[in-house]
Amino acid sequence: RLAYKFSLAGEKGYLTGNGAGQPLGAFTASAQGISTGRDISTGNSTTAVAADGLVNALYNLKEAYQRRARWLFHRTVIRDVRKLKDGAGQYIWQPGLSGGQPSTILDRPYGMSEWAPNTLGTGLYVGLVGDFSFYWIADAMQLSIQRLVELYAASSQDGFIGEMYSDGMPVLEEAFARVKLA
Repeated sequence: RLAYKFSLAGEKGYLTGNGAGQPLGAFTASAQGISTGRDISTGNSTTAVAADGLVNALYNLKEAYQRRARWLFHRTVIRDVRKLKDGAGQYIWQPGLSGGQPSTILDRPYGMSEWAPNTLGTGLYVGLVGDFSFYWIADAMQLSIQRLVELYAASSQDGFIGEMYSDGMPVLEEAFARVKLA
């Protein structure tokens, strides 16, 4: 259970952290990570992601990064993206129908996170596409757990303290493009 709680805190930091005493998040604009120069809003409206906006974001990445690129969205944004169609009326989301093949958006797999932005409004981030091998995570120590038997002995309970040191940040901004509303 502690490992699960630590993984949630880590995921939140890796996506939304400000870099001060916490990881520098992929959705945090920073000259040390991914600057606003990697924000793509062309093709999107002020209240919704559009197929053209996703195409613009994907092709803002150089080919070398596109090969390993993945999308990252909140589940409610994925719901909206799954409804998008191209000019021929075909859904741009394609289900992974054969074994071992992931579902894709514009031929790139996607992931979902509860910590990815999901507020749709002018100038807000709604997604990210990139080669996540250029987001580095450094763990200074493994998860350590201390059992506190005596502290809760009167109530026949055990307490636990978990400790872990971890940091992360994007190390190559050109490997990422953030999807932003206009």
